[in-house]
Amino acid sequence: MKVDTFQKILVAVDDSKISNKAFQYACLLARNIRMPLQIVHVVEEFGNVGYSISKELDMTGKEILQKYEARAKSLGLTSVKTIHARGNPSEEILKIADRENVDTIILGSRGRYSSKDILLGSTSYKLVHYSKCTVIIVK
Repeated sequence: MKVDTFQKILVAVDDSKISNKAFQYACLLARNIRMPLQIVHVVEEFGNVGYSISKELDMTGKEILQKYEARAKSLGLTSVKTIHARGNPSEEILKIADRENVDTIILGSRGRYSSKDILLGSTSYKLVHYSKCTVIIVK
């Protein structure tokens, strides 16, 4: 693969340890090839949560994105965009990647709330199998 094939990089974050590693990798790649970085955080909706819980999840998600955006800029990235979404993480990331013409998605092998025993049906599994673009899984 030629490095100049990268145009837009999207990194999915959830503030977990592995998500932080994926973020560092994405920033390094984006900085080295001078490409825009898009940071996405998806608030997963679990049935009918109350209004106050929903608002709290949104606020937390926005705080997470602000933190990652500040970190990206402190690492020398100049073109950084954040995207906050609600829904199923894999479905939302796929929609965003298509809408934003992303050619590379980077994410951690497990999210904040994933069990080590659950592999089938995970966000990373779905993205690898259903994405139209390159997916990089960071362990």
